[in-house]
Amino acid sequence: MRTISDEEIRSLKGATDASYKLGGGVTDFPLLTRVNVSTLSKYASFNDENSDSLIPIDVAIEADRRAKSPVIVAAMARKLGFKLVVDGELQVEARPINDADLLDLMSEMNDIFSVVREAKANGTLGTAAVTKRITKEAHEAIRELKELMVNAPQRPDR
Repeated sequence: MRTISDEEIRSLKGATDASYKLGGGVTDFPLLTRVNVSTLSKYASFNDENSDSLIPIDVAIEADRRAKSPVIVAAMARKLGFKLVVDGELQVEARPINDADLLDLMSEMNDIFSVVREAKANGTLGTAAVTKRITKEAHEAIRELKELMVNAPQRPDR
C-alpha cells in the first residue's frame, strides 16, 4: 500500500513546477532530459488524470540543476523528515559581490512583496494560485540569497 499522501504529492508537484520556472520554463527541459514537454507538464499538473505522475529522480536532479537550487530534492527530503544543508566540503568558486547581486536580490524580494500586496488588495491571499506565485518568488529570492552567501566568504583575519 502506498504511504505517500495526496497532500505530499501536491507539495512535490508544486516543487516540480517551481523548479521548472526557476530553470527558465518547462519548454527548456527536454534538451536536458529524456522526456518531452507534455510528460514534464504532467509531473507538475494537479489534474486528476495526472495525480499519480511524479517526476523521476534523474529528471528532478536535472530540473534542480537547471534551476540552480534543490527545490524538488529539498521537498522530497522534507517529506522524509530531513532538511538539506549546503555541503561545506564542496568548494564553490566565490567571486566579489557586485551591485548587480544586490539589485537581483532586491528585485526578487520586491516580487514577493508585490504578489502578497496585490493578493491582499484583491482578497485572493491564501488561494492556490497565489500560494503558487508566492512559492515561486520565494524560491527565486532564496536562490539569490544563497548566491550572496557563497560570494561573501569570511576572511580569517577578521
